[in-house]
Amino acid sequence: MSLKIAVVGCRGFGKIHLNALSKLRDKYGLEVYVFSRTEEYARDCHREYDTSGYFMRYSDVLRSDVDVIDLVVSHDAHMPMSIAALEAGKHVMLEKPIARTIEEAVGIINVARSSGKKFMVLENHYFDPSVWKAKELMGKLGKISMIIVRKLQFNSPGGWRRIRRLMGGGALIDGGIHYIDTLLNLGGDYTEVKSICTRGFAGLEGEDTSVSIFKFKNGAVGTLLYSWSSSGGDRAPAFEVYGERGFIMEDPDSRVPGKPYGGLVISIDEKREKVIVEKVNAIEREIELFIQSVINNADVPMPPEIALRDLRAVLDAYKDCGELGVSSQPV
Repeated sequence: MSLKIAVVGCRGFGKIHLNALSKLRDKYGLEVYVFSRTEEYARDCHREYDTSGYFMRYSDVLRSDVDVIDLVVSHDAHMPMSIAALEAGKHVMLEKPIARTIEEAVGIINVARSSGKKFMVLENHYFDPSVWKAKELMGKLGKISMIIVRKLQFNSPGGWRRIRRLMGGGALIDGGIHYIDTLLNLGGDYTEVKSICTRGFAGLEGEDTSVSIFKFKNGAVGTLLYSWSSSGGDRAPAFEVYGERGFIMEDPDSRVPGKPYGGLVISIDEKREKVIVEKVNAIEREIELFIQSVINNADVPMPPEIALRDLRAVLDAYKDCGELGVSSQPV
C-alpha cells in the first residue's frame, strides 16, 4: 500500500519539501498531493511536481484518504491546522516552529498523544550530522567555557512574516529557532537568558536582529547572534565551542547545498585538524526518517518535546525584548 502525503502550502518553503518528496517518491512508493487555496498555485505545483492531485479546501484534505499532512503554513495556523489533521486521523509533519506560544504547542502535543498518530516538527538543523559530531568531540576540550552560534544575513520577507501577531515575534522565532536548536543541542540545559533585540531594515513588525546570552547548567556561556539586517554576515563559522584544551569550529568553506553546516575544524593543545562530516540533505533526511516512522510504526526521530524546548528558549529570549518581541497574546 502506498503512503499518501499532502503538502499544505506549495509556495516558498513548500517547494523545498516537494523537491525532497520527489526524490523519495519512488523509493517508498509515495503518492504526493498539493494544497493551495489559490487554484492557479495549486495547479502550477501539481504540474511542476507531477503530483497525484491537488486540493483547494483544507476540509477536503481532512476528509480525503491521505495518510500524512505536511504543513508549511504561517505560524498562527500551526495549532488549529495540526490539531484538525490529527483529529481527522492523519499523521502530521509541521514546519518549525511548533507554535507561537507554549500553550499552543502543548495543545498540539496533547492531541497527538491522544490520537495515536505520528507528529513531528520539521527542524532540519537537528538532522545535520555536523552538530552531533561536534557534540561527540566536545569531550576532548575539557571544561567548556563558551559556545557561540550565529547567523547573520539580509532577509526582507513579505506577507505574514512581517506581522508580529502572526509570527509570534520576529526573526528569532522564525529562522532563528534553527540556531537555538543547535545552541541547546551543544550546550544542554540553561538556567538564565538575557537578550537585546532591535529592528533594523528587514521590514518586520517584530525584531530582525537579536543577541541572546544563555547561562548553561554546566557553567558555560552561550551566545546567539541572529539577524536579518546583516548583509554578507553569513561567511563566519555558524558555531564555535571553546574549552580548556582548545576549540571546535564549523567550517563555512565546506558547506554544501541542502546541509546547514559544513565540516568541522578542531584544535586540541594547539594541534589543528579538519574533521570531515557526512554530506547529507538535512530536509530529505528528516522527511525520510519521519516516513520510516510511519511505515514501521516507530517513534518519530525528533520528539515534539525537542521542538517545545526550542520554542521555550525563544520565548525566554524574548522576555527582555519588550514590544519588539513576542506578541502579548497571539490570536
